[in-house]
Amino acid sequence: MNYVLNHVRLNKLTMHPLSITLYGYDLDPSFIASVRQHGIICPIQVTQDLIIVDGHKRFQAAKEVGIIEDHVIVRLDLNDEWSIQEALIECNRHRDRSAEVKLHERQVLASIADERRRERELVTGRQEAVAVGLPQYEPFQFSPYQWEYDP
Repeated sequence: MNYVLNHVRLNKLTMHPLSITLYGYDLDPSFIASVRQHGIICPIQVTQDLIIVDGHKRFQAAKEVGIIEDHVIVRLDLNDEWSIQEALIECNRHRDRSAEVKLHERQVLASIADERRRERELVTGRQEAVAVGLPQYEPFQFSPYQWEYDP
């Protein structure tokens, strides 16, 4: 993992919507008390655009207790939305989650795999089109009228 440790103002961080969808906003009062007493022990992980990948609840608890600045791990290896979503789920694998959350995580990961496969197919098709001298590649699609029978 490529990363750097930076000191940032926490109000510059953005919560990722997938984390909110999967894991919610609920904070345990004892967790808030722990952050109040000890601070953020494990740094929050963020993208280069300061989108939180790991540590949404630490971020919320820090805001709750008035922490303004802290160290964050800036992940340099997250360059697209699919990588961000995968990292977000992978960072939570060790946590106790409900069967419903695990199912939703699997659905998101399957969707990402499908999108990446489609992208690879398009890239391969474009490369093949260029190799045979076609100006552009258009994936084949059936016409909705192709199978109609007209007596």
